[in-house]
Amino acid sequence: MITFSLNTFIKICLLDTGGRISEIQKKLSGSGGYDFYKPLQNAVRSHCAGQQAEVEDILEAPTNEIERKHNQSAYDGFATRFGKTKSLEAIKSAKLLEFPNAGIAISVAPLFELTKAGSRQIYCIWPTQKPPLSQKYGAVACHVMRRAFSTSAMANGSFHFADVVSNRVYSEKQISNNTNLILMADINSVGTLIKEL
Repeated sequence: MITFSLNTFIKICLLDTGGRISEIQKKLSGSGGYDFYKPLQNAVRSHCAGQQAEVEDILEAPTNEIERKHNQSAYDGFATRFGKTKSLEAIKSAKLLEFPNAGIAISVAPLFELTKAGSRQIYCIWPTQKPPLSQKYGAVACHVMRRAFSTSAMANGSFHFADVVSNRVYSEKQISNNTNLILMADINSVGTLIKEL
């Protein structure tokens, strides 16, 4: 079973076939294991814990300038949208959504939650500039989150996918009757490519 993070899986879905193949080859060769946006995740968690001084150090830490720039830009997007929210809390909980027939699992690790009008909202974030996130796949991401956490304590919250590049937030409201069909078609397509590569 090959495990993809939610963001990597969504990225693969957004790519054309050639792009999909090269991303999957990277994954299979073991060279796709570097988490480019780790500093962003740590910075968001520090922000949620009220450790503002640490945020800057975390974002300054990467030696690669492009990595620093992209993480800073994504963090700024997060801060613009959520920075002043009082009820922010970091989440450290991950679930695996498995698709045994395709030999794929998706690891879903929400980054933070907040309370709005008495209801719990749970967020993953999309910091990737290319490919751009579409509404269709924003909905797929929320659907995957819901399925992954359907039997957990988080099931009573609502799931959101925040695109910090374009400052859009997708929610389960965007899920249509076709969302699961889209997900399963992509799971099967990626599963087939994995078998053939």
